Amino acid sequence: LSGGERARVSLAVALLGRAELLVLDEPTVGLDPLVRRDLWALFHELAADGATLLVSSHVMDEAARCDELLLLREGRLLASGPPAAIRERTGEADLDAAFVRLVEQQGAPA
Repeated sequence: LSGGERARVSLAVALLGRAELLVLDEPTVGLDPLVRRDLWALFHELAADGATLLVSSHVMDEAARCDELLLLREGRLLASGPPAAIRERTGEADLDAAFVRLVEQQGAPA
């Protein structure tokens, strides 16, 4: 299987049981834009139905789709809250730039 096919199979297995808690590591990285859109819609449906989803990712495009973020760098918490609040707090238009600003402000190693 290709990387994208393996990711789809892995997600399908994780979603089979309708778990109350799902821990997903970069769940849509490497997938085509339509599949990513549909999966994020599904993730939001699951959350609306009461499931908790924890998404780990270094891709800020994925982070922007989450309701709440914990931005970490080398084990240190840099910020937490909704993506819009983090962008506003840092004065940055996107989360990549907001993350870089937080790292620089807090003196965390780059």
